[in-house]
Amino acid sequence: MNPSSLLKGFAFLLILQWISTQIIAFLQIPFPAPLLAMLLLTGLLCTGIVHENQIDHICEALIEKMSMLFLPASVSMILYLDIITAELVPILVIVFVSSFLVLSCTGIVLEFFLRTHEKEEH
Repeated sequence: MNPSSLLKGFAFLLILQWISTQIIAFLQIPFPAPLLAMLLLTGLLCTGIVHENQIDHICEALIEKMSMLFLPASVSMILYLDIITAELVPILVIVFVSSFLVLSCTGIVLEFFLRTHEKEEH
C-alpha cells in the first residue's frame, strides 16, 4: 500500500461521488448521491471497466478507519439522550426484531442457495 495507490483510489472515489451528485442534481430526483455512487462503482466493477486492484488499497484504508467515522454520530447522540430514553422500549424492540428478521432471511436464502448448489453437483 503506497501513497500513490491510496491517492489514486481516493481521487477515483471522490470523482465518482461528484459524478453521482451531478446526476442527481441534473435529474432533480430525491435519491442519495452516495448510494448512486456505490451503485455506479458496483456497475463499473461488475463490467470490468474498473478492476478491484485499482481501489482495494483505499477501501482497506477506509475500512480500517471506519470506527473513527462513526464517532461524530455517536457523540451527537448525547444531544438526543432525552428522546432516546423516552423511546427506549420501542427502539430496543425494533433493533431486536429487525436483527432477528435479517438473520432469519439470510439463513433462509443461504440454505436455499446451498441446496440448489448441492442439487447441481449431483
